[in-house]
Amino acid sequence: MSKCKSFNEVIYFCDGKKCCRYNEEAKSCLKELLKETGLNQSVSLEKMKCQGMCKSAPVFYIDSEKKYKKEVTKKKAQKLFDKYIVA
Repeated sequence: MSKCKSFNEVIYFCDGKKCCRYNEEAKSCLKELLKETGLNQSVSLEKMKCQGMCKSAPVFYIDSEKKYKKEVTKKKAQKLFDKYIVA
């Protein structure tokens, strides 16, 4: 029987049509930061269905903060990581 991983934090990224076009750089940045810091064992990066915020693509959601982050670039992903994940 396989064990289900338990994560302390989940960061969701919109997987809608428009967000998909723009979220790869921010997603890659977050994945790399999680791996470098060893937090990939306690923080999960998951996709979510379209949130209807296409004008603000790409959209990310920090579950523990109950906050949407809009127009997330690589630079904003780094700030998001420092403010909500590492802190």
